[in-house]
Amino acid sequence: MLSQKLINIGIKEDEIKTFLFLLENGEQTAGKIAIKTGLSRPSLYGYLKNLQEKGLVVHSQKDGVKTFLVSSAEKINMVLDEQIKNINDTKDVITKAFLEIQKGLKPTSVPRFQIFESKKEVQNILRDILLYRNMEAKAYIPIKLVIEVFGEEFFKQFNIERVKRNIYMNVIWPEKHIIDMNDYPFMGTGEVFLREIRVAPEGIDFSMGYWIYENKVACISSPKDNFGFILESKEFADMVASQFKVIWEISKKIDITEKESEELFKEMNS
Repeated sequence: MLSQKLINIGIKEDEIKTFLFLLENGEQTAGKIAIKTGLSRPSLYGYLKNLQEKGLVVHSQKDGVKTFLVSSAEKINMVLDEQIKNINDTKDVITKAFLEIQKGLKPTSVPRFQIFESKKEVQNILRDILLYRNMEAKAYIPIKLVIEVFGEEFFKQFNIERVKRNIYMNVIWPEKHIIDMNDYPFMGTGEVFLREIRVAPEGIDFSMGYWIYENKVACISSPKDNFGFILESKEFADMVASQFKVIWEISKKIDITEKESEELFKEMNS
């Protein structure tokens, strides 16, 4: 969990390995870190330098020997607060720049067909859904593969934000991809989740998933190919929605009690 959070703020894998070793073992020399982590000394000095520049690690001197240790929690929190402020300042600058540009130009257009070709890029498909409010969407997804493609933590956050935006989902899963909601509380069903889930009849299977919302259809591949696209076309969206309706009507609803639904919802938001 901590490793993923550090990746999210731009820390590289071997830097994380170095940071976590110092966090767990306290003050250390570079030689000791290199031996215990298996990192080469030349590379390690680069990682330590980057961590120091980010404010996560400091160095000291003991009997003429240079040592390294993790910064205090207070200092790290201060560094993170500065990052948040910089991000918010950047958002303000970009917003103002768009407003200035659009005073004399036509509004920036979004391509009707957008392609995403990596795990990070594919996450933008769900972010596009979150641009909307108070709508109903449809999803036809092999849920096990979808969680693998997007990552469990990202998909959890998507569902938290989806509920906040009052986006109701009608979802179909293939029978072979049913999951235990106790293992994935964010996949609960019922009114609190703004979601109904049905299981397609045996023999109806699919390895790619798609979402239908507004006049758009978003599609993702299996983890093997790891790509996705969004197509904005009312005609295409209507056609796919018609196909969805046929399978929806012959699919079996997943029912859980209201109490179970509320408990899962509480766990999702904990």
